[in-house]
Amino acid sequence: MQVESLSEITYFGSSLSQYITFLAILIAGAVVGRALSFVYERRLRKKTAATRTEVDDIVVRSLGGPISLLGVVVAAALGRQVLTPTPAAEEILVVVAEILLIVSLVWVAVRLTDGLIETYLGRYADRTESKLDDALVPIVSRMANVAIVAIGVIVVLDSVGYDVTAIVASLGIGGIAVALAARKTLSDVFGGAHILSTKPFLVDDVIEMDDYAGTVEEIGLRSTTIRDFDGRLVTIPNSNVAETEVRNVSSEPTHRTVYELQLPYRTDTARMDRVLELLETTVNGIDGVATEETRVHFWEYGESAMKVRLEYHIADVDRWQAVKDAVNRAIHREFEAAGLEMALST
Repeated sequence: MQVESLSEITYFGSSLSQYITFLAILIAGAVVGRALSFVYERRLRKKTAATRTEVDDIVVRSLGGPISLLGVVVAAALGRQVLTPTPAAEEILVVVAEILLIVSLVWVAVRLTDGLIETYLGRYADRTESKLDDALVPIVSRMANVAIVAIGVIVVLDSVGYDVTAIVASLGIGGIAVALAARKTLSDVFGGAHILSTKPFLVDDVIEMDDYAGTVEEIGLRSTTIRDFDGRLVTIPNSNVAETEVRNVSSEPTHRTVYELQLPYRTDTARMDRVLELLETTVNGIDGVATEETRVHFWEYGESAMKVRLEYHIADVDRWQAVKDAVNRAIHREFEAAGLEMALST
């Protein structure tokens, strides 16, 4: 009995030589597909560049890469003719070909969607002053791609024999679970959209809210970052910002400052008059104070001291801290020079 040649031994109905021929056809298909993709893009891009519309440019860019994969799919269909597979192997080959075709179509759809969104929505967002649309464009693109890929996965699973109805139902339940788990994130995103659309403050504005105060460094979809007056970066979830009263100091024509000074009851009338005059003169002498809006009043009799109310406005809003510091130092210096004293708070 002669030993059977290795190339004549059959595997799943086809011989090794048949598989080698099939593999050679696949490689040739990949090479031809790549060459066609190169020629396709080089020649058609020149023609589409001369047209007014950009849709044809987007289509050409979208089909360039997938053409290589389509070359493999076509080669697999042609190479199938050299094989004599068993029914089980035949079924596997058909499923693989379907999967490759679906992957090619999904690839085209994703690239086409990205191109259209980036070209048209992105250009529209660049023309507007709002930052909301700039932040939403990549999110819309990503969501569209996820939807396309999800549809492709479902079609692939259907082609291999899975019960798509059960899968879609489970995805619905899973989607609800994900939505509940991401409730905080979604709340932050909607808060960011609200801030970007209503513009209660902008980047570089000085704001005050709850226990935070500082300069806005960044407004994102999920959070807002401010640099406080100690130089630290503070990141605040947008849901908190949207639900909190925010004071935009930079939008005010002046920064209003009000506080009370307490004088001991032994302060006589002459000294009280001197205090009121000294406060007004000192405050108005500081650079950055709106002199026409300074108010000083003998306000009330407290339980342990007489109260003087000082109100002044800082015209240079961006320097309000420095101006307030200068005012406080000047008042302390003038009181000390005049021999005036303040009462201790009780």
